[in-house]
Amino acid sequence: MKRVIIVPVMETRQFAGMKIIARGGSIAALVGDTFAERTRSAFDSEDSFFYSVAGGHADLYTFNTLKEAARFAKGKIEALMALERSVDTDRADATGSSKIGPIAVSNPGRRRERA
Repeated sequence: MKRVIIVPVMETRQFAGMKIIARGGSIAALVGDTFAERTRSAFDSEDSFFYSVAGGHADLYTFNTLKEAARFAKGKIEALMALERSVDTDRADATGSSKIGPIAVSNPGRRRERA
């Protein structure tokens, strides 16, 4: 069985034994071996599975073959790259000053004194 994780490129060295299977921009998909006991089917509920994933005791993305893992990794990287481009484009399209100017705020609890 194979597992896939998505990490920043700068952190790939932290995962010994895993190889880069797809890469785009600042992110990479790594593939490595896993065990059936770490897959979704080994857990009796979704809650226990996700709790185990959060604790590092289960793998979120697992596949039977390297080909399946590669197809998933490529699609995930492409989707994340599209999202990253969308965010960059939205920032570039933003117009106007990013500075916040003063605003007038009335204070209804304060009375004006008459002269």
